[in-house]
Amino acid sequence: MNQKLRSEHIRHKLFWSMSIIISSLLIISVPLTVNSYLNYKKSELALSEILVLQDIAELANNISKERAPANKAMSSSPEELGENLKELKQYRNKVDQQIGKTIYVLNSHGFTKQAEWLYVNLIKNLENGRNAVDEYIATPVSQRDAEQLDQAIKKMFVAWDSTHDVLKRIVYHSVGRTSNISDNYTLVLLLADLRDQAGRVASTIMASVTYGQPISEENISHSLQTQYQVDYLWDLINTLQPSEQRTVEYLELHKKVQREFINKGIPVVAGLIQESRQNKPYSLKGTELTKVMVDKFVTVVDLQGYILKSSLSSVERAYKREFRGFIFTLLVSVVSLFSALFTLIYARRKVFVPLIEARQKILELSESKQSLAFPLEKADKEVSLFESIQKLQNMLQQRDILEFQLRNIANTDVLTGVSNRLALNEYIRLLELRPERLTQTGLIIIDIDDFKIVNDHLGHIIGDQVIKFIADNLKEHLTSSELVVRYGGDEFLIIVDNTNFKDVLILAEKIRYSINNSEFYVKDLNEFVSVSISAGVAVGAVSWMALLERADKSLLKVKTQGKNAVLG
Repeated sequence: MNQKLRSEHIRHKLFWSMSIIISSLLIISVPLTVNSYLNYKKSELALSEILVLQDIAELANNISKERAPANKAMSSSPEELGENLKELKQYRNKVDQQIGKTIYVLNSHGFTKQAEWLYVNLIKNLENGRNAVDEYIATPVSQRDAEQLDQAIKKMFVAWDSTHDVLKRIVYHSVGRTSNISDNYTLVLLLADLRDQAGRVASTIMASVTYGQPISEENISHSLQTQYQVDYLWDLINTLQPSEQRTVEYLELHKKVQREFINKGIPVVAGLIQESRQNKPYSLKGTELTKVMVDKFVTVVDLQGYILKSSLSSVERAYKREFRGFIFTLLVSVVSLFSALFTLIYARRKVFVPLIEARQKILELSESKQSLAFPLEKADKEVSLFESIQKLQNMLQQRDILEFQLRNIANTDVLTGVSNRLALNEYIRLLELRPERLTQTGLIIIDIDDFKIVNDHLGHIIGDQVIKFIADNLKEHLTSSELVVRYGGDEFLIIVDNTNFKDVLILAEKIRYSINNSEFYVKDLNEFVSVSISAGVAVGAVSWMALLERADKSLLKVKTQGKNAVLG
């Protein structure tokens, strides 16, 4: 062995290369996985927030709606009081259950501070408001006055404020405020304000209407200010809601708020205020005012509920997407790392050692052959694997060239230089792999007219010259994409791909005409000999044999009709 490989340390180099790859994968995958996990946890928190917001909003609406049965009970006539008190008690039980549920939801989703604050403040304020209502109801009718009723109504608003404060705290510190539904969080808060302002519009004048007394200027001022606040909030809501989120259902609910509450509810209160200023009897009693306004408030609650529902759907989709993204990133990272580790272990055991052995054998093989044709290189010269492979590759290229030359010789007719039947057989085999090509394959069978007479009278040497003359003429008229085959002694085939009958017929006639008008000079005889051909044409068939048979029939027909012609 005169040469040695300069790669004794290849195992170590490849090992360190794989280590660098694994380290790179860790550097890339760990931050991606952590970031994906943080996004997933953020979406999980956003989902918790929207669920909590739904519960808080529902509780706030229920407490706000408690003012309706409370107002009815406080403004009831003796005949209505019993039924209205029963309704109030049932509604209070419903609100108490809702409070318990909301506190549980807050705790279960990690909002313990908000749950504690709600428990301490809401229950206390709600109890104060209910006590004021109960005290007013327990007061004999003769001892009641509008001021007592007004104070009881105001204390109920304090209880509502407790839930509204929790709602604001969650919205203000929500991760969802930075998401694509941030406007929805603001809308939920604005609609809660709108629902409250809607209640205050009527409640501010409830006491005076119940007692049939003129509304004080202070309460009128509060009511008008509240109406202004309603209009302002409604304008804000219209401005904030993105146009792409205004679905058919949203627009329908929006129209209901505009129609029932803004266009009908507010004017009712404005009309009562106008009646008070004109010292006219009120057109509605206190209980009637409550009944009229309750349905108007529901439209605001419905719109808020829809926005919460659509927000929940959006957050749930984001949560599922981030969860799938986290799992996918984690799996890809783990699989990539394990694949790299497995590749390293496998390569050390199954690749590196066999590779070194293979290099040695490649070099030995290349040197053994090289010594036959090339002088030996300087002894003890270090040769890389790449150089060894190049040496072997040069040998293989020489072999391929030789094989190509041998195959070309085997597929070529020695006399004419065109393809022979062996080449035709290979072409037919390839053609049968794609039989659909046969529908656009053209075939011309050419036969030299009276060739037997040429052989008999002029000899086989002249006959071979005639055959070569015909072959040279064919090659002049055909392109490299068209196959010319010497099919028999004096028969040639021309195969044309992707053609039609008219073009093939024209080609055959062009060849026939050229040969018929070219005189063949016979040097040995010192004279010109006229040569003609007959041709049969066929295009398209279900098989090669069918195509060949059709062209052959056309050729026979030409022969029987006088030769020197083309038929198809």
